[in-house]
Amino acid sequence: MARSGVLLINLGSPDSTETADVRRYLNQFLTDKYVVDIPKIFRHIFVKGIITPRRAPKSAEAYKLIWTERGSPLVDYTKRFTEKLQKLVHFQYDVRWAMRYGSPSVESVLANWDIDELLIIPMYPQYAESSALTAIEEALKFAPKKLKTKVSKDFYQHEAFISSAVLRIQDEVDRFKPDHLLLSYHGLPEHHLKKQYPEHCLQEPGCCAKVTEANRYCYRAQCFATSRALTAKLNYPAANISISFQSRLGRRPWIKPYTDYVVPALAKQGVKRLAVASPSFVCDCLETLEEIQVRLKEQFKECGGTDLKLIPALNDEDYWVSNFRRIISDLDNSL
Repeated sequence: MARSGVLLINLGSPDSTETADVRRYLNQFLTDKYVVDIPKIFRHIFVKGIITPRRAPKSAEAYKLIWTERGSPLVDYTKRFTEKLQKLVHFQYDVRWAMRYGSPSVESVLANWDIDELLIIPMYPQYAESSALTAIEEALKFAPKKLKTKVSKDFYQHEAFISSAVLRIQDEVDRFKPDHLLLSYHGLPEHHLKKQYPEHCLQEPGCCAKVTEANRYCYRAQCFATSRALTAKLNYPAANISISFQSRLGRRPWIKPYTDYVVPALAKQGVKRLAVASPSFVCDCLETLEEIQVRLKEQFKECGGTDLKLIPALNDEDYWVSNFRRIISDLDNSL
């Protein structure tokens, strides 16, 4: 009987909140050709000479706000999720986890793994070259050539993900009773999308209204598809749900609308209680715990809002762990 391994890959985290560790992590992350897509020599000069010396101290302070006694929340939740999943599927699969940047590395996890086939699952619901593709390529780079490999590119509207996210969001909405629900996704530079689909992307206002063969792996279109699926199942007025994109970096245009523009606008429109969910993250991390729960909450209140509630990510919730088995099964049964 074939021995099957499942490799879950998340983004990563610095080893500590010390500036040196954060700088090392950012250097690895931002010199990825899929993240900062300029020629290699200029990328390394730009990142190591300009970006990380300025950004590392600020990021270190941000990480200190979310760090727990167990360390990085992203690493901790990924580890705990994997341990729970392993207990459910241990008769059929050996499940391990790795980080694309930082520790444990994909290379170290794949080393000396005694399996016959490998299922690679980047832990990003929506596909992007700067998240899923770079994780997949890293895994294929270090996986033994003899292994039979299968790859999950996305699960943005898989019932296992949508039903889990609905449970999480509905529970928080019922308890918090917000005036408005914001679905805030991680942003991407517009040119990342245009590079994929130069003849189609952002050419007209409704180009992301549905996912078709013409834009099958368009990140923005997938985010809107996730939002439609969630809205259809949530017991909450669709008119009171908005979509936005966060975490932009640099001066080049990123996909819109921007979360840090939408949040103050909602406050000025009279929204007092705002709930924010982040369906592009399956684990809470810097972008949710610091950017939304701290900075955006402060911004919302400064603009007239009363309270902003971050809806936690799925993390290691038991129903998410149980539902995730279907994602594994569907990938394993794919051609």
